[in-house]
Amino acid sequence: MSVPIRWIVCLVIAVALCHQLRAQVTAAAGIAPVHVTENIQAIPRVPGVSTLLDGFNAGVTYSGVHSSSVGWYSMVTPAISYTFSERFSADASTSIYINRLIENTDPATKTTQPLVTDGADPGDTLIGFHATFYPGSLTDIVTASLTAPTGDRSEGMGTGQVTYDFNNHTERYYNKLGFLVDLGIGNSSGLFNDLVVKDYTSVGTLAHFQAGAVLWLPRRTYIEAAAYEQLPLGSQTVYRAVQRGDDERANDDDGGGNPPAPPPVAVTVSTASEDNGFTTFVGIPLVDHITLSGYYNRSLRQRLDTVSVGLTFVLRSKPSKRSLSMIDRALREAEGSGH
Repeated sequence: MSVPIRWIVCLVIAVALCHQLRAQVTAAAGIAPVHVTENIQAIPRVPGVSTLLDGFNAGVTYSGVHSSSVGWYSMVTPAISYTFSERFSADASTSIYINRLIENTDPATKTTQPLVTDGADPGDTLIGFHATFYPGSLTDIVTASLTAPTGDRSEGMGTGQVTYDFNNHTERYYNKLGFLVDLGIGNSSGLFNDLVVKDYTSVGTLAHFQAGAVLWLPRRTYIEAAAYEQLPLGSQTVYRAVQRGDDERANDDDGGGNPPAPPPVAVTVSTASEDNGFTTFVGIPLVDHITLSGYYNRSLRQRLDTVSVGLTFVLRSKPSKRSLSMIDRALREAEGSGH
């Protein structure tokens, strides 16, 4: 099936508006361009490890997660990053799921116990390459991402193959308030909005959009809120950790109400991985190396709620003097101009 014309039109319009915004915006009087070298987007699952430092950094986040589809479980996410220069960086992270419920595939116990607790299993490994540019008063981050298939596809923890994604992230700051826009395209839902833990992964071309704002509070605390849209551009192969009612309908071959094949199954439907909703994230540095963070995600299309609270430890927590964050400079100049 060809790509729906309305999705192509939406993508073209969104890209055109983004370039028009970048061409028209100029720096606010008396405030230095806000080049946010402390990029909060690069590895959102491990806050702080992507702070622009010279060379190597690493960190780990331990989170408690509640999903309306599988309930409570724990997650450990180690990450590493390397900054080559002020413009180029790379990172990698893998989430390990602990005591997460998955579908019971044992015919002997499936009827009485449809879900079982899994011990500890990794998801796919995310690898990102970032290039940062400063057009005028904007910060623009171009990211190329891919996954290594370290997750178990049969348990909904991964896609079982290498996937990719390209994303353009733009930020514009007005003092302590920033606005952000993301435009991207890839072939897996696992690489979009990867802060949010999902109960499925998909393979198939999709476009994604996100817009929101971030507010910086005292002591480098920040709150970020965004609305997002994920649009499949054709059929999607979806791998779920737990089966849903729409999966049963998709796998009922004769349409006569016969039981579907027991999961794990690959469900191929054109809108299975379409998603949209809202995400709110909070990061609170407790001490130099430890950050308390949490998020709430409401998926409107998938009808799911996810809440997470976690603690992150990073090896290196502050940039060198040479890499002092431009947002600090801008705020100081803004405060000075007010006297």
